[in-house]
Amino acid sequence: MKLLTPRVAKVLVSVVSTFPAIDLIRVLYRRNPDFIRYHDFASFMLAINVSGRWAFVFLFLALACTPVQRFVRSPLVPAVRRPLGLAAFGYCVLHFLAYFVVGQKLNVEYTIQDSLAQPSRIPGWISLLLLVPLALTSTDGMARQLGGKRWKLLHRLVYLSAAAAIYHAYLVEDAHYGNYNTTRTTLIVFVVLMLARLVRFPRSTTTRPS
Repeated sequence: MKLLTPRVAKVLVSVVSTFPAIDLIRVLYRRNPDFIRYHDFASFMLAINVSGRWAFVFLFLALACTPVQRFVRSPLVPAVRRPLGLAAFGYCVLHFLAYFVVGQKLNVEYTIQDSLAQPSRIPGWISLLLLVPLALTSTDGMARQLGGKRWKLLHRLVYLSAAAAIYHAYLVEDAHYGNYNTTRTTLIVFVVLMLARLVRFPRSTTTRPS
């Protein structure tokens, strides 16, 4: 009896993907239990940076499933694609909450003003909003309702979301850091994953004994 079935792998990835978020919240509360109520720039930057990095990690892992599946042809790979994609969306939402709750203290008016004043904000919003319909239609039922072709076409928005996220990271680094480390790393990974999608592996053929 196989212990690691597609269903087990899906549950395992879903559970493990929450660990970084749980650890982040634990660290934030240990540093400053009132980081949500009062302005704490160090806690804000920690929440922003950690959530953003994990959003990229899970997004790229989800994008890697297609080329990896072409190579290994394992039922485990397509099984974990959905929880990886939902984890990426979850960390994008956490990234937004870090900005809106921890940074802006739920101040809608200031959030709008900041979004219009800072060029990096709009690509970030776009990246998150593009993932919303993908998360909402991630179930098998929605895939059947939309039809295979329309569902696949809709879920290609993930590539635009990834590109917008990389552009968001570039604008943030251009405005505040100038080292472009995150931009360089994410862009390289994204390009490699896109090129890997072009690779086609020959299907293995088994000859029956005569």
